[in-house]
Amino acid sequence: MAEKQSTSPWVWIFLILMLASFVAFIVFLDQKIVKSNVDEQTQKQPSGSENKPVIDFYDILPQREVEISISEKDQAGIENPSINKETPKTFLLQVGSFQSAEDADSRKAELAFLGLEASVKTAEVDDETWHRVQLGPFARNSKLSRVINLLIENDIQYIQRGQ
Repeated sequence: MAEKQSTSPWVWIFLILMLASFVAFIVFLDQKIVKSNVDEQTQKQPSGSENKPVIDFYDILPQREVEISISEKDQAGIENPSINKETPKTFLLQVGSFQSAEDADSRKAELAFLGLEASVKTAEVDDETWHRVQLGPFARNSKLSRVINLLIENDIQYIQRGQ
């Protein structure tokens, strides 16, 4: 027959004391946190007798002036904004350059299936004839960006050129 093992009463007393000390420690920390929060709130609340300066943004702002030194070149650009316009007004997209006219026509047909109207320009480079397939000109950025997105979706490489 197996004997029933009994637990010593000292083990139970020890466990109860450990649990009680843990609960007392948690309560102690809670009281300390509450007390420190109350102290911080009383320190943050200024008394009504202190005079705070009243700052009115609309009164102070016109009195503030900041001098900024500007070079003559920048000053000319500010006075004449057309100096700063270096970007072209229209853009072309070159979507291929081929030595064979048939290859250029093939790319032009591929673009026609996508709904894009391309043109083939012939150029002489180092005594060789090249056929450039171009889209455009595009005056508005929104139309240009739509065409670029369509080319990217169809894995067609391009070069953007200003005109």
